Amino acid sequence: MTDPTRPSRPDDQARQDAEALGVPPESLPDPTDDEESDVFEVWDINMPSVVLFLGCETQWRVVARGMQGLLYWLGIDYAAADVLLRARPKREKKRYPAAQLLEDLRDMEIEARAIMNEVRE
Repeated sequence: MTDPTRPSRPDDQARQDAEALGVPPESLPDPTDDEESDVFEVWDINMPSVVLFLGCETQWRVVARGMQGLLYWLGIDYAAADVLLRARPKREKKRYPAAQLLEDLRDMEIEARAIMNEVRE
Protein backbone atom coordinates (compact mmCIF):
# COMPACT_ATOMS: atom_id res chain seq x y z
CA MET A 1 0.00 0.00 0.00
CA THR A 2 1.36 3.42 -0.90
CA ASP A 3 1.67 6.20 1.62
CA PRO A 4 -0.64 9.08 0.50
CA THR A 5 1.50 11.60 2.40
CA ARG A 6 4.63 10.86 0.35
CA PRO A 7 5.23 12.68 -2.93
CA SER A 8 4.90 10.45 -5.95
CA ARG A 9 7.07 10.30 -9.04
CA PRO A 10 5.45 11.10 -12.38
CA ASP A 11 4.55 7.97 -14.32
CA ASP A 12 4.93 7.61 -18.11
CA GLN A 13 1.52 9.18 -18.78
CA ALA A 14 2.30 12.17 -16.57
CA ARG A 15 5.61 12.63 -18.40
CA GLN A 16 3.85 12.51 -21.78
CA ASP A 17 1.26 15.02 -20.58
CA ALA A 18 4.01 17.32 -19.28
CA GLU A 19 5.86 17.07 -22.60
CA ALA A 20 2.65 17.90 -24.50
CA LEU A 21 2.28 21.01 -22.32
CA GLY A 22 5.85 22.06 -23.11
CA VAL A 23 7.46 21.15 -19.80
CA PRO A 24 11.12 20.30 -20.41
CA PRO A 25 11.93 16.72 -19.38
CA GLU A 26 14.86 17.91 -17.25
CA SER A 27 12.35 19.80 -15.07
CA LEU A 28 10.71 16.56 -13.98
CA PRO A 29 12.20 14.38 -11.25
CA ASP A 30 14.32 11.45 -12.35
CA PRO A 31 12.04 8.37 -12.37
CA THR A 32 14.87 6.18 -11.05
CA ASP A 33 15.68 8.51 -8.16
CA ASP A 34 14.32 6.84 -5.03
CA GLU A 35 15.91 9.33 -2.66
CA GLU A 36 13.63 10.33 0.19
CA SER A 37 12.40 13.90 0.20
CA ASP A 38 13.75 16.10 2.95
CA VAL A 39 11.74 15.43 6.08
CA PHE A 40 12.35 17.22 9.32
CA GLU A 41 10.73 17.57 12.69
CA VAL A 42 9.32 20.80 14.07
CA TRP A 43 9.43 21.20 17.82
CA ASP A 44 6.01 21.77 19.38
CA ILE A 45 7.07 25.18 20.68
CA ASN A 46 7.84 26.28 17.08
CA MET A 47 4.77 24.81 15.42
CA PRO A 48 2.53 27.94 15.71
CA SER A 49 5.24 30.01 13.99
CA VAL A 50 5.63 27.45 11.21
CA VAL A 51 1.85 27.25 10.75
CA LEU A 52 1.69 31.06 10.50
CA PHE A 53 4.51 31.11 7.93
CA LEU A 54 2.88 28.38 5.84
CA GLY A 55 -0.47 30.16 6.12
CA CYS A 56 1.13 33.18 4.45
CA GLU A 57 2.48 31.20 1.49
CA THR A 58 0.11 32.95 -0.95
CA GLN A 59 0.61 36.37 0.63
CA TRP A 60 4.05 37.27 -0.70
CA ARG A 61 4.53 40.59 -2.47
CA VAL A 62 6.34 39.92 -5.72
CA VAL A 63 7.55 42.13 -8.59
CA ALA A 64 8.94 41.28 -12.01
CA ARG A 65 12.63 42.05 -12.45
CA GLY A 66 14.32 42.60 -15.78
CA MET A 67 13.28 41.62 -19.26
CA GLN A 68 13.63 37.89 -18.53
CA GLY A 69 10.54 37.97 -16.34
CA LEU A 70 12.42 36.97 -13.20
CA LEU A 71 10.47 37.44 -10.00
CA TYR A 72 11.78 39.34 -7.01
CA TRP A 73 10.18 38.37 -3.72
CA LEU A 74 9.76 41.51 -1.58
CA GLY A 75 8.22 39.99 1.52
CA ILE A 76 5.05 38.83 3.18
CA ASP A 77 1.97 41.05 3.32
CA TYR A 78 1.70 41.63 7.06
CA ALA A 79 -1.97 42.58 6.82
CA ALA A 80 -2.66 38.99 5.77
CA ALA A 81 -0.48 37.70 8.61
CA ASP A 82 -2.50 39.85 11.02
CA VAL A 83 -5.71 38.16 9.87
CA LEU A 84 -4.19 34.76 10.61
CA LEU A 85 -2.90 35.91 13.99
CA ARG A 86 -6.35 37.18 14.99
CA ALA A 87 -8.07 33.99 13.84
CA ARG A 88 -6.10 31.76 16.20
CA PRO A 89 -7.90 29.97 19.03
CA LYS A 90 -8.05 31.89 22.31
CA ARG A 91 -5.89 29.39 24.21
CA GLU A 92 -3.20 29.62 21.53
CA LYS A 93 -3.26 33.42 21.72
CA LYS A 94 -2.52 33.19 25.45
CA ARG A 95 0.26 30.66 25.09
CA TYR A 96 1.92 32.16 21.98
CA PRO A 97 1.76 35.98 21.91
CA ALA A 98 1.27 37.58 18.50
CA ALA A 99 4.38 39.74 18.95
CA GLN A 100 6.58 36.64 19.31
CA LEU A 101 4.96 34.89 16.35
CA LEU A 102 5.40 37.99 14.20
CA GLU A 103 9.08 38.13 15.15
CA ASP A 104 9.44 34.45 14.22
CA LEU A 105 7.59 35.09 10.95
CA ARG A 106 9.99 37.90 10.08
CA ASP A 107 13.00 35.67 10.79
CA MET A 108 11.64 32.95 8.50
CA GLU A 109 10.71 35.54 5.87
CA ILE A 110 14.27 36.93 5.78
CA GLU A 111 15.75 33.47 5.27
CA ALA A 112 13.12 32.44 2.70
CA ARG A 113 13.51 35.69 0.75
CA ALA A 114 17.28 35.18 0.50
CA ILE A 115 16.74 31.70 -0.94
CA MET A 116 13.91 32.66 -3.29
CA ASN A 117 15.83 35.67 -4.65
CA GLU A 118 18.99 33.74 -5.48
CA VAL A 119 19.96 34.36 -9.09
CA ARG A 120 19.12 31.32 -11.19
CA GLU A 121 20.83 30.65 -14.49
